[in-house]
Amino acid sequence: MNGKFRAAIATVPIEQYAFQGQLPLCLAHSALPALEALKPQADEVWSDGQHEVLTFHYAGHAVNVTFRCSGTYLFDSIDVWADCSDCGEIAIRTPEGLFLHATGAGAKLEPFELTDELVYLLPNAVTVHYHKHEQQWMLTKIAGSFRNYEDTRASLQMIMSAG
Repeated sequence: MNGKFRAAIATVPIEQYAFQGQLPLCLAHSALPALEALKPQADEVWSDGQHEVLTFHYAGHAVNVTFRCSGTYLFDSIDVWADCSDCGEIAIRTPEGLFLHATGAGAKLEPFELTDELVYLLPNAVTVHYHKHEQQWMLTKIAGSFRNYEDTRASLQMIMSAG
């Protein structure tokens, strides 16, 4: 593979990922290579015996791709460094930017205020997470869609009511 997948991920804008919800939907070929083909391209690989997570590091963020140990793709996510000075422009770095982008895309956002973070649920079941950084809510994670909207919403409501 010689880093082709790693290079392809680097071309996906974070905003596109948030509003499409999964790497396979963002990539030109719409399919992830097999787990074993991706492992050599990953910066980190870890396993809990049931899942294997491949992490790809880029300037200002990391992309995590989760598989079952059997090799079946499950989901992916992006971790964003809130204090990154060299990670380029991210239009949804703040909740205000997310609202502007969502309005332009015609997407409705549902907010959830959890104990230490602000989470927005998008119609595609993606969650966009913000944490306080120097008195400003800053993007820290985008969790691609794994479950459907209703299940994700119910989980966030349960977390919110428990906090």
